[in-house]
Amino acid sequence: MKIIEAICAKGLPKRDLKNANRVNLLALFWALTLMISTFLSENELLSSGLLITLAFCIHTLLGIAMLASYRHFLVQLDEMERKVQLDALALSVGVAIISFSSYSILENNAIVPPLNAAYLIVLIALTYIVGIIKGRISYR
Repeated sequence: MKIIEAICAKGLPKRDLKNANRVNLLALFWALTLMISTFLSENELLSSGLLITLAFCIHTLLGIAMLASYRHFLVQLDEMERKVQLDALALSVGVAIISFSSYSILENNAIVPPLNAAYLIVLIALTYIVGIIKGRISYR
């Protein structure tokens, strides 16, 4: 029950939920542009420089909008939820750095194939989600 409440952000003010939903929507659009452009590239449908530039610009601008929206979200939060968010960010960055550096040792010795950046993004996102849930359960 506590996990469901943590996932649903029970207890957050409407303003924070609205800001979080904006960030989540932009994150979804950002991820979709990455998926679509990757699909198009793999199927050689992004063959012209103009299309590649357009895909790059749309993805980058959505990423910047997502980042600005997330910053706005953080600034508006109360101290407790801000701590939950920042702890989750610290956890995800730490796990990513340790995982990537450890993987690179194996990669440099040809034990594993080169790391796909998408896996690292997924690792960061999942670790962040776990950190949010853990923090909300611990601090509420």
